[in-house]
Amino acid sequence: MLKFTCLMIVGAVLSISAPAFAESRAVNISIGSIGGPLDNAALRTVRQIIGFGVGTGTVDKFIVYSPRAGSIPIEGGLEACAEAGFGTSNTTFNAFIQQLRSINPKPGTFYNVELSASCKQK
Repeated sequence: MLKFTCLMIVGAVLSISAPAFAESRAVNISIGSIGGPLDNAALRTVRQIIGFGVGTGTVDKFIVYSPRAGSIPIEGGLEACAEAGFGTSNTTFNAFIQQLRSINPKPGTFYNVELSASCKQK
C-alpha cells in the first residue's frame, strides 16, 4: 500500500509539472519606438541573439509578424516569435530567454519578452 501511495504522489507531481514544461517552449519578442528614435543597437542585439539561436538549433521555428509587406512601422522595430528546437533542453532555451531579457534599450524604446506555449501564425 505504501508503494502505491508513493506512486500516486509521484504521478500527481509529474502531471502538474508537465503542463508548465509545455507552456514555456516559445517566446514572443517585440521592440519598437514609443515615439522618439528607436534604439538600433538594442534591435541589432536582439537580431544577433535570435540568429545565434537559430544557427545553433536552440530555435527551430522563427516567425516575424512585423515588419512585413503592408505593415512596416515608420519608426522600425520587430515583432516576432521564437520557438524552442525539438531537441533543445529547457536549460538551453532558458539561457536563450535570459540573453533576450538581459537587453536594456535606451529610453524611448519599448521591449517585451513574453513566454508562450508556441508560435502562432497571425
